[in-house]
Amino acid sequence: MVLKIGENLIFGQSEILEGEYIISYIHSNNKAGSVIVFNKKIDENLATDIAMQVVAMFPSYISPEEVPTEEQEKEKEIYREQLKKEGKPENIIDKILIGKINKYFAEVCLLKQIFIKDDKKSIEQIMKEADSELKIIKFVRYSL
Repeated sequence: MVLKIGENLIFGQSEILEGEYIISYIHSNNKAGSVIVFNKKIDENLATDIAMQVVAMFPSYISPEEVPTEEQEKEKEIYREQLKKEGKPENIIDKILIGKINKYFAEVCLLKQIFIKDDKKSIEQIMKEADSELKIIKFVRYSL
């Protein structure tokens, strides 16, 4: 390929994905794509929409349970320092932290993200409406 297109290409990432139902999506610019493994077959349009969500919103994890404890604690400490600088009373900081960490999960966890095609529902809600037993086993996002 180097000779054909004149670019020095280095293959940087590969994954072996196995599962009941696998869907892929390549964005229209042909520079980003994703692959998602589901535990069962679902509507292809919904699966493609969720794969598109992965490309558009850059989630790092499927659910909050996957976020490492160290990362959660680091985020809480950052938020705690911000709240102290804002002069928030110590007794309400913990309550505010719950909301801030949930907002963080909505940014980095695919299931908690707002669905790009319906801003009133999360990916988790969309999937439950389609099939209450539906689960995402793994996803991978690729980009150039």
